[in-house]
Amino acid sequence: MSIFGSMTTAVLGLNAQSKALGHISDNIANSSTIGYKRVDSAFETMVLQSSQRLHEPGGVTAQPVFMNNIQGSLTQVQSPTNIAIQGQGFFSVTKVATQGSSTLVQTQTGTVNSSAAFYTRAGDFELDKSRYLVNSSGYALNGWLVDPVTGVLHKDQVAPIQVNSLIDKPVATNTIDLAANLPATPKPGEKIPDSSIQIFDSQGNPRTVNFKWRQQADSSWRMVLDAPGSNTKPVDGTFTGNPATVTFGQNIPGQTAVAQVNVITLAGNNTNGQDNLRIGDTYSVKVDGTNYSLKITADNIGSIRTYSGLAGALANQINSASPAASVLATSSGQTIRVTAREPGTPFKLNTDVVSGTNTTNTIVSQTSTAATASAGEIDKFQFPQTQVEVGDSFTINVNGTPISYTVTAATYQSYSTVSDVVSQLAGKINQSLGSSVTASSAGNILSIQANAVNTNVTSSATVTNSSASVNTMSSLPSVASVAGVRQSRTVTLTGTPGDIGTQYTLSINGTAVTYSTTGEEMTMEDITAALANKINSNTSLPVTATAQGGVITVTSKTAATPANANTMTGTGSITLGGSKVDVGDTYKVTAGGVTYSLTLDNANINTYSTPNAVLNYFATQINGAGGTATVTGNVLAVTSDATATGLVNDATAYQFTLDQSAVAGQTPAHIGLTFGKTPETVGTLTNISTALVGTGTAVSAANQSAGSDANVTFTVDYGFGPQQISLNLGKYQKPGGLTQYAGEEINVTQLVQNGAPRGQFKDVVFGDNGTVMVNYDNGRSKMVAKVPIITFNNPNALQRESGGVFIESEEAGKPNFNDPETNGAGAVVANSVESSNVDIADEFTKMIVTQRSYSANAKIVTTSDEMLQEVLGLKR
Repeated sequence: MSIFGSMTTAVLGLNAQSKALGHISDNIANSSTIGYKRVDSAFETMVLQSSQRLHEPGGVTAQPVFMNNIQGSLTQVQSPTNIAIQGQGFFSVTKVATQGSSTLVQTQTGTVNSSAAFYTRAGDFELDKSRYLVNSSGYALNGWLVDPVTGVLHKDQVAPIQVNSLIDKPVATNTIDLAANLPATPKPGEKIPDSSIQIFDSQGNPRTVNFKWRQQADSSWRMVLDAPGSNTKPVDGTFTGNPATVTFGQNIPGQTAVAQVNVITLAGNNTNGQDNLRIGDTYSVKVDGTNYSLKITADNIGSIRTYSGLAGALANQINSASPAASVLATSSGQTIRVTAREPGTPFKLNTDVVSGTNTTNTIVSQTSTAATASAGEIDKFQFPQTQVEVGDSFTINVNGTPISYTVTAATYQSYSTVSDVVSQLAGKINQSLGSSVTASSAGNILSIQANAVNTNVTSSATVTNSSASVNTMSSLPSVASVAGVRQSRTVTLTGTPGDIGTQYTLSINGTAVTYSTTGEEMTMEDITAALANKINSNTSLPVTATAQGGVITVTSKTAATPANANTMTGTGSITLGGSKVDVGDTYKVTAGGVTYSLTLDNANINTYSTPNAVLNYFATQINGAGGTATVTGNVLAVTSDATATGLVNDATAYQFTLDQSAVAGQTPAHIGLTFGKTPETVGTLTNISTALVGTGTAVSAANQSAGSDANVTFTVDYGFGPQQISLNLGKYQKPGGLTQYAGEEINVTQLVQNGAPRGQFKDVVFGDNGTVMVNYDNGRSKMVAKVPIITFNNPNALQRESGGVFIESEEAGKPNFNDPETNGAGAVVANSVESSNVDIADEFTKMIVTQRSYSANAKIVTTSDEMLQEVLGLKR
């Protein structure tokens, strides 16, 4: 080995370490480059001659070793168009500037028509201005494209993926999936709400399909499909309706209410021609707990005067009360007639008399003064009491002539004391016997003196007191209260709710009232209520109507008057036969050439409620016209006209009449749904019938066995040709889909369709298995391409190019275009990028080793130089 050989070897070592340091430098510089693959250094010895006897140093050389098959870590990002490969393989990419060219790429399985042949692991793709998926190095992603017409994925060629599908074609609805629970016991009388769904026609126009529900029986339903705007209808038309009837039930006759009448009789003594009204007497009438009373005072006794006046005053007290009494009072003589204001409403009546203090008056003779030569005799009488009573009579007998004064109600207010009585007696004596005697009063002393001297006076005094007995009031009911009964009759309607145009007619006294069903009624109660409302809206009818269930009760607005037969017979003496008179009766009496008439009505029936009261009316009229007539019981005696006659026209008891009729309507077209009742099928759909869809297009499958699809197929046409839609209601006899379980309300759990309107481009994303999906604002997505994963037998031998791409080399082998995760190809991971596979720590370690190796080689050069200097110095 020569000195020059060692120097040459050292220089080769320096060169190899320099190359290794270049590889390290490149790795560290690209440690943040997406998809970068590090380059390691492989040192190879150069041997010139080497044996057991001789070794010539050859040196070393550094070769790059590519780590293309070592995966970097995957980092999740927010961009939906960034992708990475989990595992082996590369993306096929094209330089944007050369994407217009096309070439055949020889693969391991054949040839692929490709626009270029670049491969990369850098997947930070974004849409560029031309809507290509381009990474940060300017390379467009290649993929297998989907034919926009046929939808077929072409794997015989790859091309840059360009998103040109900015508009999504409308998709006409052809399937509707419905899952809902129909209530087994809907709320009575409440309509089940309609269900509806928006579908789309072939032009993408939104349309509506409505589902109308009606329970016909416990487990039977009608479903009506309505498609507004369609030239063809899923269900359409009508069928002969179900039978309908109107039948009459119980008829309760009416009866007029009769007002209660009580007669109050006032009774008491009469003294000296005066009814014994006493100051302080209180007379009370209590009606239903309300007291109406009158107290006799000095101020009012002059206006009352008699028992008749007292009866009239009490009647006025009752009638003028505020609030108004529940009765009316009239007086006649010493009686008060109390009548209920409201016929048929009874009242309770009590009477009471609280008597005032009674005074018994006396007259006491005083000592007389004898006659003298200068004066006549004087007799004196003392009246010891102070109070007098109506009816008290005081008499003074003077010289055989009685002079009397009686206390009356008319004068009581003016002369209510004993001194007043004494004064009145004195006046009367003077008026009657003033020529022979002179009377004077001084308080309660009466003096009588003879006018002539030496003349005597013969006198005496007596008192007749009014009765000390207490006056009485007694009350007896003369007419009992009878509650009015209004005629009523029940009417039962039968039929099938849901039919259209069923007519139910009731004629009240010949006036027809008809209700025609709309099909929206849920129960017979709805129908009866509607007919009852129509009856009540006609206020001219004499009845009102109420509905309950399927029964209408028709009731007269007023109570009927029962017909009682009456007669008027006889001439001059007219007898009114019959025990009772009626509202509507007309009575006539002709006497003295004049015909008097009385028609009984609701206003006067309480006054003339008996035959006797009617006859008294005529007696009053005849007597008022100058004739003479009296009534005894039920007999009117016209003494002024022996030819007088009477006539009666009895009222007819009014009762309304009813007639009825019913006309069956039409059952609307519908789809019949039947649910199971057995333990195995309860609540599940067991049958769909389209027998009653009329001219509609809906049909159901013939196979309705357990487990088969419960579908209804119908056709609509919105002007763009027939569009067939399949309505999926689940499976027969299986839970899910359409069911009928417990509940009061419909519960829709699924109502979806597969149509869509025209869509505008929203974004592009990568799906599973490398699919490129375009999302539209109509909610739909469409695959436009698929990303193949390219594998090589020796990926580390690929030739590197700028921008993190590789090109095919002979050592790497031919590319193989694979579906992701097949034939050893990795998976495509969306929203991720692959980082560089450079390990910085490892690179720094290698850099230190390289530095030391480089320094050692440099030392050899220095040492060889020193040795060579020694050799050159030998000649000196």
